[in-house]
Amino acid sequence: MIALLLAAALATSAPPTEVIGHSVEGRPITVTRVGDPAAQRNVLVVGEVHGNEPAGRVVVEALHKATPPAGSQLLLIEDLNPDGFAHDMRANAHGVDLNRNSPEHWAGAGPKPWSEPEARAIRSLILRERPALTIYYHQPYGLVDVPEGGRPQMARRYAHLVGLPLVHLRRRPGSLSRWQNVRLRQGSAIVVELAAGPLRAATRRRHVAAVLALATP
Repeated sequence: MIALLLAAALATSAPPTEVIGHSVEGRPITVTRVGDPAAQRNVLVVGEVHGNEPAGRVVVEALHKATPPAGSQLLLIEDLNPDGFAHDMRANAHGVDLNRNSPEHWAGAGPKPWSEPEARAIRSLILRERPALTIYYHQPYGLVDVPEGGRPQMARRYAHLVGLPLVHLRRRPGSLSRWQNVRLRQGSAIVVELAAGPLRAATRRRHVAAVLALATP
């Protein structure tokens, strides 16, 4: 009886998870909500866009157990590209780079902009939730990118908090972050390039702390 009550309590305390779409091969793409559901400030964190760049997933996993600042809610996507992760490849199962599939300076990734179900899933979520900030994790450069089409304040603060350089990378045609910065709000999407390989525990803790700091209303 005690074991059943404990299991029920754990199930009740688990943060709510919603399926927002499915990959080409039918794997679910989920978002988990952590924090105040009535919060005025939503922060979306995407652990993996390219399937062979998985280090950001552990930051998202740790954020599931975090306590966001009052007045904020975290929207956590561990895998935007679950097929790519399953097959250890950059693109999705159609061979399309999801971070080149938006209409912002689109240059032929996929048959047309938003052709891929994974890209459409996050587009719908962003337009519905209108996050104050979206953080996309990539690898392997070990830096924070100056936002395309956006203001650098959030990126600069994140870089300072985790001890990474703020660097202006070349334009990425069709990038998801640029689309959000143009479509929603300048500076509302940033790209964090983690170093190659798995994250050390201390590095993971720094990134979790940075996300929570930027979530503060």
